[in-house]
Amino acid sequence: MFILGSSLSVLCFEIIAAAVIIAVIAITRHAYRDNTNRARKVTMRVFLVYLIWLGILLALVKSGQMQNLPMQGIPIFFGSVLIISVVAGLSRYGGHLAIQTPLAALIAFHAFRLPLELVLHNWTERGTIPTTMIWTGQNWDIIAGALAFAIWPVAKNRAVAWGFNIIGSLLLLNVLRVALLSSSLPFGWDTQPPLQLFEHAPYFLIGPVLIGGAITGHIILTRALLRKT
Repeated sequence: MFILGSSLSVLCFEIIAAAVIIAVIAITRHAYRDNTNRARKVTMRVFLVYLIWLGILLALVKSGQMQNLPMQGIPIFFGSVLIISVVAGLSRYGGHLAIQTPLAALIAFHAFRLPLELVLHNWTERGTIPTTMIWTGQNWDIIAGALAFAIWPVAKNRAVAWGFNIIGSLLLLNVLRVALLSSSLPFGWDTQPPLQLFEHAPYFLIGPVLIGGAITGHIILTRALLRKT
């Protein structure tokens, strides 16, 4: 049985997810600021991708069809997060953001990972998610969020930016590992409760918006560091 998070924690989670989407739109508008019409078109496309992607996942979750899919839809859920996030980061759009967005902004974007981890900690105390998903277990992504808060003012230093990008990327890969093994996949850990966020709204937003945002963010930051002199 899935145990709901407290009303306050869920509200905080929704605010964090909304803030990430707003940040993506704001970064997009800034990157295309030299051409108002193009900025409007690209921003609308980004918004429509979010709308369609989240709409499809929400329909699967609300209808209960997710649980009827092979392995409860886990491969489709995580697969869509990985594919869409990586494609976005490697696309021409991602390259333009890498060129036009300051390093400080690209690093500050990842600050959402700190409050997110605090929400996850609250959810472990209620039994919403397994303890493997927080820093006392196997997930140490709170370090990436804290670093983003701490170093973005000095992000013009390329060595600092590279250090954050490497550490943050490794922590993110670990998040994906822990999330998969904490779910009900046949090869997963025997965690109680298993990770079921992707089966319920609005909790499923942690995949496409938050984990996906971090994946795309690190790809774009890497491209920015490779391009900037």
